[in-house]
Amino acid sequence: MNRIQRKTAIAALTAIIGGGALLPFHMTTVSAAGAAPQSIVASFNLQVDQAIQHLVKKGVLQGYEDGKLRAEKDVTNAELVKMIVLTLGSAPEASESGKWYKKYVDKAVATGLITNEESIQPNQLADRGEAAAMIAKALQRDVNSVRYWMDGIGIGQTKLTRGEAAQLLVLSEQAIRKETAQIQSIKALNAITFEVTFDAPLTLADEETAAATENFAFDNGLKLNNQPRLKTGSIATYIVPVQTMKADTMYTLNYKGKQTFKVDSSSQKMKLNATRQVASDTFEVDSFRIDGVIDYGYLISAYAGGRGANAVVMGENNTLDGKPMQIISSLASRQAVLTPEGGEPMTVNYVGFTQSTDGKQEPKFRLPAGKTLQPGMKYSVSSDWFTLANDSFVAGTIEPLVIDSVSQADSATLNVTLKADPMDELFAYRSIQLKGSDGTTLTAQYKVQSRKGAIGIFEIQNGGKLAAGLSYEVTPVGSWATASGVSFTAN
Repeated sequence: MNRIQRKTAIAALTAIIGGGALLPFHMTTVSAAGAAPQSIVASFNLQVDQAIQHLVKKGVLQGYEDGKLRAEKDVTNAELVKMIVLTLGSAPEASESGKWYKKYVDKAVATGLITNEESIQPNQLADRGEAAAMIAKALQRDVNSVRYWMDGIGIGQTKLTRGEAAQLLVLSEQAIRKETAQIQSIKALNAITFEVTFDAPLTLADEETAAATENFAFDNGLKLNNQPRLKTGSIATYIVPVQTMKADTMYTLNYKGKQTFKVDSSSQKMKLNATRQVASDTFEVDSFRIDGVIDYGYLISAYAGGRGANAVVMGENNTLDGKPMQIISSLASRQAVLTPEGGEPMTVNYVGFTQSTDGKQEPKFRLPAGKTLQPGMKYSVSSDWFTLANDSFVAGTIEPLVIDSVSQADSATLNVTLKADPMDELFAYRSIQLKGSDGTTLTAQYKVQSRKGAIGIFEIQNGGKLAAGLSYEVTPVGSWATASGVSFTAN
């Protein structure tokens, strides 16, 4: 019995073709990217045959000179490129080259799947990692998802067979983005989040905030809070952030003017842990996976590549290691209420791009411009979308960050180095002023999530440029940092 016959298939491959038509896939889900799903159904060999026959009908695969398809044969890079181009793309132009694969390789280069012919060595056996990268590019999504599908199929070795490649591509075919994608189901996960499953992933244009806001038309004044985000490992399931829902409300969703759904709201608030001061004008709230709360930044396709070992694939019904999880969706434009003991409450705004950084879940909130936390004062924190187990802190005196040096990266970009690594996104939405030796001034703002240790990238605003030969004195805008004697000369 060969290695294919010794394997079993996952549920995603139980209904590949019937009468030539593909049925929906249902992936078995796991707790973390890289962990292989449980194999739960019949013979893998049968599924290989079905997948191959599907690709034969599409003209993707054909037999060798003896007519055999040889599913057990390891696939070469050239063969794999042809399979990917024809299954997930469009037919290439004819090539005058005598090499049978040249037109497919040229198409792969033209569409950005590979750099050039030499980069893949056409006659070498295909590598699992390179295959995942090419398929991810073809589908305009993350490599983690493709690796996850590979794990589910049982492609664990370095190389892959023609049969395994066929199965992977038949599954990947379901993840081709479509303008005609339709909603299959919608449910509220919590007071700020819907989960929506489509029959195919949305186009990148339909995922953009402006288009999605128009396409997702809710009644009762509810609107999207940010763009829908595709879940890592899923075929077409999205986390959809919305404004805080009204309790006990049935919302009607009209999608693109073509589909109408009724969905119950959720009154479930996010169960966060504690709050603390992090700057003279900023505090944070935290939450932990161990308590059953996870930020969506760790489970969406768009961020999977940059989250390393923190990236996850959620299990069935949004579980992680078998434990149900609350998902914090986008906090863009969200607010909280800060109340000093014995004083009047004030509305504070979320500091963008701070909700899931450095492997932490610690979104930050900043007081209105010109206001600061008063040392010795006790403050309580509340919101219409979260609760806190420990909802108060006593403000203290926190010294500002210290800028040690500033260097030029290019005419519009600076590297700002602190004396010590803040170990957090404390640069967020901060600015510095540059006063030139000729009397001119420029303002540079931190580029979100660009910090590497103690160094953050700042971009000059309003089209400004550094003038070669001028020296610039650096001054922080506001009291967030000090920069005594820091200057540099532009080149």
